[in-house]
Amino acid sequence: MKHYDIIIIGSGIAGISLGSIISKERKVAIIEKEKQLSYHSTGRSFAFFIESYGNNAIIELTKISKKFFYDNFNLFLKKKGVMFIGNNKQKTIVEDFYNEHKHKVKLELFSKNETIKLANCLNEDYVNNSVIDINASEIDVNNLYEYYRKLYNKNDGFIFTDFNINLVEYKNNKWILNNEISSDIIVNASGAWADEVAKLFKIKPVNVVPKIRTVFVFKPQNIKIDNNCPLVADIEEKFYFKDQNDQIYASPADETPSYPHDCHPDDLDIAIGIDRIQKATKFKFNHIDNKWSGLRTFVKDKSPVIGYENSNKNFFWLVAQGGYGIQTSPALAEISANIILNKKNDFLIDNSTLNNISIKRIRNEIL
Repeated sequence: MKHYDIIIIGSGIAGISLGSIISKERKVAIIEKEKQLSYHSTGRSFAFFIESYGNNAIIELTKISKKFFYDNFNLFLKKKGVMFIGNNKQKTIVEDFYNEHKHKVKLELFSKNETIKLANCLNEDYVNNSVIDINASEIDVNNLYEYYRKLYNKNDGFIFTDFNINLVEYKNNKWILNNEISSDIIVNASGAWADEVAKLFKIKPVNVVPKIRTVFVFKPQNIKIDNNCPLVADIEEKFYFKDQNDQIYASPADETPSYPHDCHPDDLDIAIGIDRIQKATKFKFNHIDNKWSGLRTFVKDKSPVIGYENSNKNFFWLVAQGGYGIQTSPALAEISANIILNKKNDFLIDNSTLNNISIKRIRNEIL
């Protein structure tokens, strides 16, 4: 039987980024139930680095991740900007967003004319104003994942694919899986399957809710998109879209509660997305070129859940990253690695951040 110091369950961005760090000092294995790595959420993401995105905990984690991304800007980021648009009914929501974030992030408030000038695909009768997060950037998810994977391989990290956990035992202070491999510590980084995995280890679930996010792709027949156009998002996140290779990648920003499974796009969600995009823009198109969906996993407060389950320090949570898992992965990996390796997290900008993402808040305990 092969023994590892740490076994990470899940090969998405959470598991591989953490593995790339702790494998420098520990013998680590990543196990993945699918035949290929990063098959579910990470492998279906088009992600942005947006400092104004998410709740306070997410914004704090994004700030921590910023140094990593900016130190490797040309590898992972492409500056594009994000324009949050509002119609007549959303005018004050746009203004409130600007006033809330303008001292933290570089934002500009645009009038209707300024908005249309920057994004000429928008319907003048729909748009009232917008706020632009100037420094928001596209993340090259494939490059980021490969960066972590290569580091992990360099550190002699092991990967088991097509590995289903059928039997879990705990003997002599070690977890034993399928009578094949064992470890001192289990890291649950299994995304939508987090609660199912926890139950295998007789650990109380954290009540994650997988939510479906749909993407569809089309090529406008009437408008050639300017490459300088930012990603455009409804201020209340009812839709968003970006241009890529003369096509539009769009989403109805759906968050339909679901269950752990290999999800596929629903025709109704696509129809809702098309309707919202067509009302807000001038785009004309006859068919969808591609479509897919993935699961984004949340707990009630929409902050991640990390930390040891109990004082035995043998089961570690790294789950519930929601729609922010890519842009916060450097921070969550560093914070989690420091806890596991018993190192101090002295880089936290906000001292409350660790409390806001700790498993102990879920268990109603006080740090």
